[in-house]
Amino acid sequence: MARIEIKGTIVSNDDKWIYEWLEMDATSPRDVSNAIEKANGEDLELEINSGGGSVFAGSEIYTLLKDYQGNVTAKILGIAASAASVIAMAAKTIKISPTAQIMIHNVSSRAWGDYRDMQQQSEVLKNYNTSIANAYRLKTNMDENQLLELMNKETWLNAQQAKELGFADEIMFDDANQLVAGINTSVLPQEVVNKIRNYMHKPLDSGKAAVVEDKKNEEESVMTVEEMKNKHPELYNQILNEGRNQGIQNERARMQNLDDLAMPGNEEIINKAKYESGITAEEAAMQIIKAEKAKGSAFLENRKKDVEDSNVNGIDGAPAPQNHETKAQQEEKEAEELANAVNKRRGI
Repeated sequence: MARIEIKGTIVSNDDKWIYEWLEMDATSPRDVSNAIEKANGEDLELEINSGGGSVFAGSEIYTLLKDYQGNVTAKILGIAASAASVIAMAAKTIKISPTAQIMIHNVSSRAWGDYRDMQQQSEVLKNYNTSIANAYRLKTNMDENQLLELMNKETWLNAQQAKELGFADEIMFDDANQLVAGINTSVLPQEVVNKIRNYMHKPLDSGKAAVVEDKKNEEESVMTVEEMKNKHPELYNQILNEGRNQGIQNERARMQNLDDLAMPGNEEIINKAKYESGITAEEAAMQIIKAEKAKGSAFLENRKKDVEDSNVNGIDGAPAPQNHETKAQQEEKEAEELANAVNKRRGI
């Protein structure tokens, strides 16, 4: 039996390399397609622990598995949420750990424009919801309207509820430890993905290279600065001007990099870095992450308590724990942590 891991964020083929480069778990359609090709008709076993991701990538993976000629069994080990729950529905037999959860909800996206654009996007999202509901309907035999209602409420199902409603066929064990409920999807906002793409094509700060080169020149040369100034004034002035211009360029680059980090909530750190401390963008990013982590600690404790206090015994499931951070705050934190990770791996 061939095994396929559906772990981490469900992403497109084009974005998979970013997650790999940042050493983050992710699954793309190409991953599954390659595994299916190697299986060559052999029975497949999916191991699922994913908070979801791209609905398009999830739909492609679902179709690949549904079209597979061999038998497909899915094991939900921790969480099958959003797009990952759609992927699970492709299996002939779904087994769920007694500590695992399935979450289904409406498709979401962003839109810009006037009220007509918003209305059009609303219709598009409703259409996607119906498409996703088809995968649930084929597995559970539930009525489409009933499924759409569960999606509207963002329904979380424990193992027993998932089995009763037909989202799972078996509960894997009779005796298991209770998991601390909660989800860490780690989905990269598209703006962050785009920033990383652009950032990877920027040259490294030439200031560091210049420092290394200057040290090398100092070691190789016995001529003092004063001697160069007196004996070779034209060369001295040329080097002086080049150094001044390089310093200006480096400072402009530093200011631009700091501007790239600017998001609502970190204005004070950015302003101090620009006009007081003179620290680099990388050092400012570290300060931002520390500040955000301090805020995040209290949030995580509150979210854990919300989950523990939630009621998940009703047949319709319980709503997901409420996230009290705004979307902008969440994306700000993710962007800054990613910027730091990028700089660290680039050796800056």
